Amino acid sequence: MSKGVKYMLISTVLFSLMQLLVKKLDHIPFFEIIFFRAIISFFISGYSVYQLKLSPWGNNKKMLVLRGLFGTASLTSFFYALHHVPLGTAITIVNIKPFLILLIASFVLKESISPKQWVFFLISFIGIIIVKGFDTRIDALGLASVLGAAVFAAVAHTIVRYLRNTDHPVVIIFYFTVVTLPLILPFTIWYWVQPLGYDWLMLLVIGVVTHFGQLFLTKAYQSTEMNKVSNIYYLGILFAMVYGYFFFDETFTSEVLIGLLLVVVGVLLNINFKKKLLEG
Repeated sequence: MSKGVKYMLISTVLFSLMQLLVKKLDHIPFFEIIFFRAIISFFISGYSVYQLKLSPWGNNKKMLVLRGLFGTASLTSFFYALHHVPLGTAITIVNIKPFLILLIASFVLKESISPKQWVFFLISFIGIIIVKGFDTRIDALGLASVLGAAVFAAVAHTIVRYLRNTDHPVVIIFYFTVVTLPLILPFTIWYWVQPLGYDWLMLLVIGVVTHFGQLFLTKAYQSTEMNKVSNIYYLGILFAMVYGYFFFDETFTSEVLIGLLLVVVGVLLNINFKKKLLEG
């Protein structure tokens, strides 16, 4: 297993835990959760920048700011969706993101995509459409928020890939928090709800696991081609379905199970294809 794939797997597990906790904290405004997530990551990444003796302002400032803006837009849309859309449905739809990244990478970064990989991704994409199905629990705004999160994240991740030759992963994350905090603070104050009891612990865990999830995600995109790691995101669907079933009583229809099977088949076919390429 390559470093890129390993980093992406770790990132996917950490982000799935974050998604579960955000969903559980549906009584706390999503702006407030984003604020705590950003402030915790700000101190962790700031300390890392200091320890590594890096410049906190980075090299490619324009692209770092753009990455922060698109990342903030994606985070805001996604956290809204987690509070208003069933977990399994939200994660399934947002997982069109690897497909969007693949398209952006092929046009912007000139990374090649095998025709067979297009077929494998198409299989997974059809599975996602089937899983989504006709879920009456999701309204137009909820759907728009999930799709917006996917588009914004795809652009942000492509920028991270672009920054691999100019800026350290920790600096990229630090910049993300620097951009996010002033944008989200006014909404946090306006919609503030006092956290109680275990809320504080969950907010802390969200901040920590998201920081390291972002770190491993950044390392994954900077260590290998996007089309070799993006499909790992589809595994997040499986985590979401399990969490949704056990924690939020989200049930599965036969159509959803067929869609999940197609998603997994597409992922496994792509992994096997890449393995044969490396062996050949």
